[in-house]
Amino acid sequence: VVLVLAGPSSAQTNAQRAQRPTRVRVHQEPCWQQVGISKDVIDQRKAVELDTRSQVQAVCADSSLNDQQKKQKIHEIHQESKQKVAGLMTEQQQQDLQSCQKERAANHPAPAGMQHGGGGPCGNLASSGANYTGTPQNPGGQNQQATPQQ
Repeated sequence: VVLVLAGPSSAQTNAQRAQRPTRVRVHQEPCWQQVGISKDVIDQRKAVELDTRSQVQAVCADSSLNDQQKKQKIHEIHQESKQKVAGLMTEQQQQDLQSCQKERAANHPAPAGMQHGGGGPCGNLASSGANYTGTPQNPGGQNQQATPQQ
């Protein structure tokens, strides 16, 4: 005896499945692995980034500092972080890693709401004086040549 049960819930579930596009995810080798950086180095880099974020949050929460002082301290924190990361991997590895990540990000844009806002690290501080890596931008419009740090 074969018993077949068909009801609205079963038909509805099948219809919902048919409407959803199936996405096939191809597992890609992580960028850090692709460019020859060890997992240990990446873990150390993440620890530096977490420490940097924690320090920046502490500066943002420090009510004894004015906005200019906060910007200066955050800039110093980012410079220190950049030097620590530079000690973990070569300039070429950093460039290769960044290139791989940018390429993948271009192929897979972030979902809505995941993009970074322009409010600066403390929300109310505009980050016009420094970019994400803490490297000074050119506020005076003068032609300045930045020297890469090793």
